[in-house]
Amino acid sequence: MKAMSKLSSDYGAVSKLIARLFPGQVEVALHDLHTGKIAAIEGNISNRAVGDDSLVETEGLEADVDDSDIIGPYAQTNWDGEVLRSFTAVVRDPEGQPSALICVNMRTAAFAAAANLLATFSEFDQTPRSKALFAQDWREAANNLIAETLKERGVTLVSARRDDKVALVAALDKAGILEMRGSSEHAAKALGVSRASIYNLLKDARGGENPAEDQKTTELAQAHA
Repeated sequence: MKAMSKLSSDYGAVSKLIARLFPGQVEVALHDLHTGKIAAIEGNISNRAVGDDSLVETEGLEADVDDSDIIGPYAQTNWDGEVLRSFTAVVRDPEGQPSALICVNMRTAAFAAAANLLATFSEFDQTPRSKALFAQDWREAANNLIAETLKERGVTLVSARRDDKVALVAALDKAGILEMRGSSEHAAKALGVSRASIYNLLKDARGGENPAEDQKTTELAQAHA
């Protein structure tokens, strides 16, 4: 039992730490390869106890470990039928021979349930939308265009600089959205600027040195006044 006590002393605190990070979800078992027994177990979810036979197969162990002496992740079936996601770390003696295994077993049911719940919230009804109802929804078109332009430029509205905002207004203008009544207010709110700023950005987008374009921008502003 002396080797078991030393193994528990050396790695017991780390085992407790890992188990406490995920209360009720993670088990850490220390297997003494010299005795073939479980030396310590924390966060017990497998109904095993210290002193139980490890029942681990060490033949071919070296072929399974990676460069960090880790095996996994791999699946195990718990006593209640739940699939556990497991990792094993190999502990070596001074001669480099495997002397113990630290096995971490994680429940998956709770995470799977959470993932399924999140998936239900992200699902969209695939029923075709009413064309008549949404035919005039230029606001959604504007929102989509803003999102696409931001993505193309690799920025967010928070980080957008003036040239980015000029590009956004230019995209809305090109799509004809700024021709719609109320579109300047919508664009201003979306970009976090004043309506006057929208027209200044539009002027830049259209090339402010062109008198004809300047006149079109002025007429657009008056139409929305």
